[in-house]
Amino acid sequence: MEKKWWERLFGKKLIRCDTVNNSNGFELIPVNEVLQNTNIIGIYFSFANINLQSDEVIRKLRDLYDRLKNESCSEGKKLEVIQVVMWAHNDNYGDFESSHRESLQGLPWFAMPYSEIVLKTRLSRRYRIKSGVPTLVLLDREGATISISAQERLIEDPSGTSFPWRPRPVDEVLKDVVLQPGGTYFSDHKNYTEDTQYRDLPPSIRGFYFSANWCPPCRAFTPQLTEAYHMIKKKDPGFEIIFVSSDRSAESYRAYTETMPWLTIPFQQTAVRAELAELYGIRGIPTLLLLDNNGHIITRNARTELADDPLAQNFPWKPKPVNILTDRFLSSLHDYPAIVLFVDGEDTEVQFAETVLAPIAENYYKTHNISLSCASEGYFLDSEDDSFLQFFVGIDNELSDILRDLIGLDDVIPLLVALDLPNTRYAIMEYGLEITNGTVEDFVTKLQKNELNYVNMSDERVEAICNFFF
Repeated sequence: MEKKWWERLFGKKLIRCDTVNNSNGFELIPVNEVLQNTNIIGIYFSFANINLQSDEVIRKLRDLYDRLKNESCSEGKKLEVIQVVMWAHNDNYGDFESSHRESLQGLPWFAMPYSEIVLKTRLSRRYRIKSGVPTLVLLDREGATISISAQERLIEDPSGTSFPWRPRPVDEVLKDVVLQPGGTYFSDHKNYTEDTQYRDLPPSIRGFYFSANWCPPCRAFTPQLTEAYHMIKKKDPGFEIIFVSSDRSAESYRAYTETMPWLTIPFQQTAVRAELAELYGIRGIPTLLLLDNNGHIITRNARTELADDPLAQNFPWKPKPVNILTDRFLSSLHDYPAIVLFVDGEDTEVQFAETVLAPIAENYYKTHNISLSCASEGYFLDSEDDSFLQFFVGIDNELSDILRDLIGLDDVIPLLVALDLPNTRYAIMEYGLEITNGTVEDFVTKLQKNELNYVNMSDERVEAICNFFF
């Protein structure tokens, strides 16, 4: 079916909001029918029990929607909106489903049904939605992200003069910005000139460090990043970091940058700093992201990568087809099926597991037209199949022990498992069968053909697993 990604994101049917009434009545429309002739798709994340900011955003969004509704383009309607009603942690409602209906009544667009809780949770993680903050995400007709915080542009440009507010590339954002040196920058950069701009930096990997002096985790991470910066510079002299401040005063900014050995965006460049945060969808600090020579994102999670690799031996932490199963992959494990090979924690066993899994994983991604960079971000819309498959090595540690116990897996190693948590089931490779490239490939082939003997998990186990993940 054409446009399978629509159903992967939103489910098969959407509520037509102008049909919602107090007696629990509403009309459901197939998602393909709603979106088949749409150029721009807006996902509006609202919060049913927090209305302080939502009122202004929804009013301006409704005005824009009505204005664009009758505007046609060569390929169909300009904008369609799908509302995703979420709940913040503080609960003012006793009946969630009733408040869901109240949130949608009288609106001119569509919404995901209340029952699509799992899909809505995936969407909120995918676009890094902050609890209580109304957010407008814009996608193009192929599902590619245009903006993950368009509500800010909507407030600035309510008439939609520049709609859909496509972000400028980083070199355009920084075109006229003179970068400032951190307090210890000169010790490593003897040839610094006072008018250094982004385009003057040598062609190499560049890091953008979003941080602030008022943020305790930021102050704790900055010394670690400083050490890593010096180590990386020895291996890659062209590497540079640019600090993007979230400080609330110039004094705080100056105090924080006194010990920084890299370049910074001047504090007075408020609009530039805000545009960079919007461009890269920064939802929290500290955040360190890395770009390659062409300005493409290598990783948004360089902070986590550095925590796992403090000597930066694997810098620049490019996406891998097979990953060690750690806490940071738990969310994706809950969202998509995975092949997990549980082994002893010895280096030789881990190397064996990666050697066995890697060629099968690489072939899978190639066959299904999935780039590793997209996979690392959780963006699988180019996949030809409805199910994205991940590949992990589960080493013998506390996390693996807890996960195996919750699922009900035998305590044996090595153990190859097809773990399909989204569908609450799992399948194990036949005991006694040697784990080789050939047997693993055969196992994955059977998974794709739906020929594995799955075991369905009990409701008690599913509840325990959900509590573990969330």
